[in-house]
Amino acid sequence: MIRDLLEGGSLIDIFAVFIALALIAASILCLIYIIVGGIAFILSAGDEDKIKKAIHTIRFAIVGLIVSFVGFFVVRFLSALLDIPFALTFSDIVDLMNELLDAMGG
Repeated sequence: MIRDLLEGGSLIDIFAVFIALALIAASILCLIYIIVGGIAFILSAGDEDKIKKAIHTIRFAIVGLIVSFVGFFVVRFLSALLDIPFALTFSDIVDLMNELLDAMGG
């Protein structure tokens, strides 16, 4: 998909794949920060400052994920409003993620 896009894709298609990759990266980073925050919470040993820091880490990870998906929906809304042929669905994002995982796995 990415190779075909670079060889003959339009600017809108490249932009759509860039947004899909950004959402994939945001989702992975959110998962990592939630795990890090959970581990920090477990290892806080009752220290209030460490607990607050861990909770803030988890909270900001979730807020960042929400902001990235709101940005995705704003781009979709604006493209529909301005009649820009921007066709990116969640199934396209999942297909791209599967293609990337296949490429990394062999």
